[in-house]
Amino acid sequence: MFLGKVVGSVWSTKKTDNLKNLRFLVIHPINLKKAPLTDVVVAADVLGAGVGETVICAYGHAARQAIYPNNPNQLSIEAAVVGIVDRMDVNEDILENLIDE
Repeated sequence: MFLGKVVGSVWSTKKTDNLKNLRFLVIHPINLKKAPLTDVVVAADVLGAGVGETVICAYGHAARQAIYPNNPNQLSIEAAVVGIVDRMDVNEDILENLIDE
């Protein structure tokens, strides 16, 4: 899993049948210092996250399981929003020690 900031939406009128009724977001992964990383990820979203929100995303089977638990192998997705972050507490002292190592 990873944390990310929602930076946009992806609109697709033509897609495979198993992706119909899914909303897709552009997620910019962030590190623990809340700084953006370089790549973006397109993730399925059934929670209704909005632009500017911090989200928790899952990859692979965990992502498919979160969206379609009864038959996750029927989805053609690699990433999914599995949580919308209300608050994030990070111990800055411990974080600095980890980075310095």
